[in-house]
Amino acid sequence: MQECDNQWLLKMGITENDAMRLSRELLERCPLNIKGVSRLNYCRDIIAEGSREVKEASHSVSLRKAIKVSLREREGRRPSTLNELRYIFNRFLKTHSRIVDMQLRNIRPNHCYEALEALFKTARQFNKARIILHSIFACGVRHGWCNSNPVDGVLKVCLKEAEISTLPLNQIERLLRIAQRPSHRRCAAVVGLMLWAGVRPAEAQRLQWEDINWDEGVIVMPARHSKTGGARCLTLQPVLRRWLLRVCHGLKRTGSICPKNWNCRWRWLRREAEIRIWQQDVLRHTFASYHLKYFRDLPQLQLEMGHSTPALLRTRYLNMRDITKQQAQLFWSPELWGAR
Repeated sequence: MQECDNQWLLKMGITENDAMRLSRELLERCPLNIKGVSRLNYCRDIIAEGSREVKEASHSVSLRKAIKVSLREREGRRPSTLNELRYIFNRFLKTHSRIVDMQLRNIRPNHCYEALEALFKTARQFNKARIILHSIFACGVRHGWCNSNPVDGVLKVCLKEAEISTLPLNQIERLLRIAQRPSHRRCAAVVGLMLWAGVRPAEAQRLQWEDINWDEGVIVMPARHSKTGGARCLTLQPVLRRWLLRVCHGLKRTGSICPKNWNCRWRWLRREAEIRIWQQDVLRHTFASYHLKYFRDLPQLQLEMGHSTPALLRTRYLNMRDITKQQAQLFWSPELWGAR
């Protein structure tokens, strides 16, 4: 019997001494006192569990491969979204080979943190890249390439948001007055949507006239147009309705609301309105602050803005320090702006 066992060991490429060493190493890893199970069965469980882990490790792919699969699964996203994803992916692929060539199953939270910290210096970049890296590992979990998402163990960097002031009424008046000139008239509708509906500039470029339901008094923002990927309905406030009907009188109200070469036209309009210091999304911030000051309805404002929680509104958007009740009333007055 022993001779047969020796022949079998030799056939498997292991000598009798190797088998003895393996047995000793296995027994050394066993506790001295095992309740309810024999040492032999405990060793068998260790072998079975180790075999399973080795098999799972072989059914994995590198982060490089997972990145390619993740990008392929998102081919239907908007071009701007895909460009942003490719930028983040390429940063990993080109400058941090240590992590991209590791198997997903072997990557730990500290590997993810080190890669993110090395590649993305600002808090905003770090957090955005963290979200995208998390989505890659989520793809890996779906495909069975890893059992958990190591990015869950990487905390977001605390982001100190800079305060964005609202646009004062005198600058709003000057911007709207310039927008009604013949040279800028095709931009006037978009300015109104950003100012009185809180539409983002990128969203405005995708809106169609057919998205405005005049009878219901709403602007339907389809999910494919929204930055966050969620559909929402914006209230067509009386001041905005009157503004749109005034500035678009005689113009064709079909197809895209935004004119061609929008970015150039928008910069030109602001330059002629002599608004030299322009903070990004200032009209959206202005809308949010004047909306809450006048309507005093935070849940409704949250819906209008398309935020999942009111936290971002409270910490970043609302700036009512210099807004009086009278100013808020003037901001939403159809008679004031619609008559100009």
